[in-house]
Amino acid sequence: MGKYKSFFVLILIIFISFTEVKSHADVLVYGDAVIDSIRHSANIGMKIEDIRISDAQYRENFAGLYPTINIAARAERYENIDRHDQTTFASIGNEIVGGNESAWKTSTYIMGQYYLSHWYKKRFETAYYEKLRDSSVHQCEAEAKKVIRDVTEIFGTLLEAKIKLKYATGILNCLYDILKIKKEAFTAGHYSYEDVLKAESDAVNMEKDIAKIKKEISEISLNLSGYTGSRYTESTEVEQLVLAGYLPLTEEKMAIAEAPEYKARQKEMEAIRNKEKAATFGLLPDVSIYGRYDLYNSSPDNLDNSFRDIRPVSYSVGLLISLPLFDGGAKFWARKRSTYEIRKQEENIRATYEEKKKDIKTLQAGYDALAKQCKHYKKLNEQYEKMQEISKKAYDLGERSKIDILELEKDALTMERDLKITEQSMAIYEKQFALELDYNKFLRDYNGNWACRY
Repeated sequence: MGKYKSFFVLILIIFISFTEVKSHADVLVYGDAVIDSIRHSANIGMKIEDIRISDAQYRENFAGLYPTINIAARAERYENIDRHDQTTFASIGNEIVGGNESAWKTSTYIMGQYYLSHWYKKRFETAYYEKLRDSSVHQCEAEAKKVIRDVTEIFGTLLEAKIKLKYATGILNCLYDILKIKKEAFTAGHYSYEDVLKAESDAVNMEKDIAKIKKEISEISLNLSGYTGSRYTESTEVEQLVLAGYLPLTEEKMAIAEAPEYKARQKEMEAIRNKEKAATFGLLPDVSIYGRYDLYNSSPDNLDNSFRDIRPVSYSVGLLISLPLFDGGAKFWARKRSTYEIRKQEENIRATYEEKKKDIKTLQAGYDALAKQCKHYKKLNEQYEKMQEISKKAYDLGERSKIDILELEKDALTMERDLKITEQSMAIYEKQFALELDYNKFLRDYNGNWACRY
């Protein structure tokens, strides 16, 4: 009996655990939607790969600052068909090209070269790719910010629809009760048939509104699923946001300067300036030092003997200076192009600044308008609560009818619905403002700052 009891308890625990997991999965939390959207977004994934590509380009270019070392070897059968002189070597660039007897020959050389001019030419080109990499990071952040902004807006729309559905159901119940009472009163001759038809019409219209709201919830849920990759049903509850009731004070210029969109434009400007410097210093000569060490041997018998006794024969060390005298004006026009690109980027930065300034002003204005509405709805809601208390007392004294109580309850539900929607709209504005104000802090609050890294 004890074994069966233990087995039953185990099954019960598993069932309860499954139920808890299931119920948790049926609650949509804003923070989860934000993180899921970052993980699921293909556009963010592409931006992350762009960062890695930019980082690889930078490291590839940076590697050019190091010296190059090469080793080369040659094994060949040499046949001398020039019989005029077989007593001396003929060579070009330390390579045997004639003279001496026919033989198997082996040669090897190690050569190293280092461009001193890279420190005043190529380092600016390397810095150009470094700034492009940094810009790609901020572009990725801007894309993530756009996705979060869209998800926040959709989440707010879904939350509003859920609130409408909840209160519409309550209002419909009131209309059903009113209809029932009027039908009974019509039978007793207290209400006309027209009053009954009007009550039925109100109930039917509310049923249509509920069907429309449910359709809207389904469409919004599908839209949100496209961002998060999760599946939401009609029964999925949406967690309401906590309303702070105020927007944090901020320095507008500082907030814009920290925006990823603005940072991306600034890094692009730094990249273009480095590109201009690279074009300017490109007019200077290339200077490099080099060294070469040669080993050589030959054997008239076979290739193996030429390998066995290979020996050093020469080395060379030198300084190479190269100055282009004429390139058709290519470097001149490269500098001109960089100058025009800088002017264009200055306008781009100014446009981005004005756009972010407008976004902040729009959010502040929208929030202030909602705050005034919320204050108005709170007063009305308090008045309706007092009116309901008075009406209930009057009903107990027989001075008010049940229909009067239900009509007032219906109006109170409508007012309470508008208040809840306004409060949640303000909470959405607070999220959007926090995102606009400090993107990095916003992601840290939801543990989403792992994205857009290399």
